[in-house]
Amino acid sequence: MSAFRIHQPFVDAPIKGVARHGLSREFLCQTADINGDDFTPDGSLSTQDYARLMLTIWRESKDESMGLNPEPVRFGTFAMMGKAVITCATLEHALRRASAFYCLMPHAPQLTVDKAGTQARIIIHQDRGYDPDHFLSESLLAIWHRFSSWLVGQGVPLLAVQCPYSEPTHRSLYDLVFATPVTFNSNELSLTIPTRVLNLPITQTAASLHQFLQHSPADVLARPNPHTSMTAKVRNTLSAYRTADLPDLTTTATLLDTSSATLRRRLREEGSSFQKLKDAARFQEARRLLAEPGINISDVAASLGFTETSTFHRAFRNWTGTAPGEYRNTRTKNNEV
Repeated sequence: MSAFRIHQPFVDAPIKGVARHGLSREFLCQTADINGDDFTPDGSLSTQDYARLMLTIWRESKDESMGLNPEPVRFGTFAMMGKAVITCATLEHALRRASAFYCLMPHAPQLTVDKAGTQARIIIHQDRGYDPDHFLSESLLAIWHRFSSWLVGQGVPLLAVQCPYSEPTHRSLYDLVFATPVTFNSNELSLTIPTRVLNLPITQTAASLHQFLQHSPADVLARPNPHTSMTAKVRNTLSAYRTADLPDLTTTATLLDTSSATLRRRLREEGSSFQKLKDAARFQEARRLLAEPGINISDVAASLGFTETSTFHRAFRNWTGTAPGEYRNTRTKNNEV
């Protein structure tokens, strides 16, 4: 935990938001007992400093939406929601009661749960007009995942994140926050989790909630992802290899100290597969290489382990629906706008 730090975009955005309430950066840092020496050269903060800063922002602005919502969400709303759900029997019960709670405040971001087979989505409905840096969206995603994990006393597997906006400039930080695939330009802001976890019992009590609320939801935002799914473990394992030399399923299972059958089953339960993860690793590397104008497409194919450029073309079309050259041209034009 001590090595985990909060990066500058997540520090600057809420400070900019509460400027709407007349609060300056200097005042907030002074009130939170944070000075210039607490920031690293790249502008990041320790989790402890960040939690104090966020709590100061909420208390001084009296707005849990940090000026990033059309109307303020009164400080203390999250605490009252917590008290409303703590007596629920299961996670699904708690999420649906939380949804009903926020429906009483139409101006606040709303929450719904949608189940479809083995996967479920926690969908967040938010007016994003006052959230240009997407910080409120990012915060709501992180808070609902971490709060759900706290309620059931274990990390809830996070299978995917969907964001209804273009990739932000700090897109790489999403991997640190969520440790799962993030899709941009989606129709909704949502988290995808296994349906089975909705049946997990609430293990917390009124007493533990009281302790939890002493520093929440600020402390919740400062925590790293509480769960590492098998999907994330495989993705991390593959990332240690050159894309052209990715290990097979049997080797990966051995590296993760499990059997091939168990690995295959766990990935299936999480809505993934080993082949999908290998394809995703190749696609991410292909995107990176195609962003380099000096690398021709045949060299990209070879770097990814394809012996024939035509095979790479077919694979890339399957991944994106477009040819590599067309994808490169589109990305170049978008970057020029």
